[in-house]
Amino acid sequence: MAHTTIKVDSTVRDRLAALAAEKNTTIARLVSDFAERTPTKAETVERTARTLEVLREMSGYTPTPEQDRVADAELARRLGGAA
Repeated sequence: MAHTTIKVDSTVRDRLAALAAEKNTTIARLVSDFAERTPTKAETVERTARTLEVLREMSGYTPTPEQDRVADAELARRLGGAA
């Protein structure tokens, strides 16, 4: 596997080192794990579409755009605006 260098501020490097140490791993593994586990926007859109299709198939439920908006707003509220 080829390796590369990523330039970050020293404060970011130090934080990554602390996080890696807490998890008993390396910064490289920490960054790799993040990249592997974090979906892109396109992947999120695809997963959402698949989930909605299963929901429709299993329950017949097809939310309207307004129902989606309300549900998204409620989720954001419950997560403290983090959604």
